[in-house]
Amino acid sequence: MATVKIEKFIDGKHETTFTVPFFLLRLLNLLMPGTALRALTHKGINVPEILAAGHQRQPYSTAIHVRERGIDKKVVVSLA
Repeated sequence: MATVKIEKFIDGKHETTFTVPFFLLRLLNLLMPGTALRALTHKGINVPEILAAGHQRQPYSTAIHVRERGIDKKVVVSLA
């Protein structure tokens, strides 16, 4: 079964990693309002793209870079 891996880095250093079962992302896609999905896409997490890649068994990875209170943070979302 595919999983979605989420990794968080602060100032270039790995802070945490966790995984979410792929079916949970499908469920969230059905339950989340369209405005929430569009907001995630605007921030760099395109749920429909992740789902399409998972269904096609294609690799997928995206990174989101933010600067919060002067601290650089990066979140990497990928299929595992």
